[in-house]
Amino acid sequence: MLQFFGCGSAFNTAIGNNNAFMKRGSELFMIDCGSTNFSRMIQKDVLNGIEKITILQTHLHADHVGSLGDLVGYAYNVMEPKKQVKVTIICDKQLTADIQTILRKVGIADNQYVIEEIDGEMTLKNQIGISSIKSYKVQHVPHLNCFAYLLRINDKVVYYSGDCNEIPSEILNGMLAGEIDLFYQDTSKADPDGNVHLSLRKLTELIPNELRHKVYCMHLDELFSNDEAKELGFNVVESL
Repeated sequence: MLQFFGCGSAFNTAIGNNNAFMKRGSELFMIDCGSTNFSRMIQKDVLNGIEKITILQTHLHADHVGSLGDLVGYAYNVMEPKKQVKVTIICDKQLTADIQTILRKVGIADNQYVIEEIDGEMTLKNQIGISSIKSYKVQHVPHLNCFAYLLRINDKVVYYSGDCNEIPSEILNGMLAGEIDLFYQDTSKADPDGNVHLSLRKLTELIPNELRHKVYCMHLDELFSNDEAKELGFNVVESL
């Protein structure tokens, strides 16, 4: 369902910063816009014919927000019709002020985009089949607010972890009960004490074999083995 401009962790730039998207007609929906994402979008000509861009933001590490200003500025100043707002940023309300500050500091005025806050759960209309988004605050690093999201897309319930070292209990229980159709999880091969991502080992312990076909590993570190994950029954996302 989701495609990816990149599927790598912050420092695994060979496969691009992790960034999911869906495209339908003149609309583009994205999750995050990291440092490598805008250049890859231009290289792949993804913005050709696009009139409306919506970006769901998980947190503010550079590999998730690093080229957001580039995209907003390009959409406003270069894409036709010029000087018209084409970008809507959706985020949990705890991220709003920081996103606005980041964009101002890279020269993006408030009138070049629209920002919409999620306060628990948001209902959407006419958004590439997305009818609702629910936010979950998750553990990643102690100094940042980080969020996972549960999306209803057409007839599917889709979980997207963002960056975190846990699976929220409500999400895990829903997964085990068969209530989640697609499960996108940042997954690392690295497994140190205090890991800020969910390791493949821990993911294997949490998700029983009969449900692993629903899980898509993403945000892959350099040590990650696609073959190992697939042998365990998981899927692995690929970059566009």
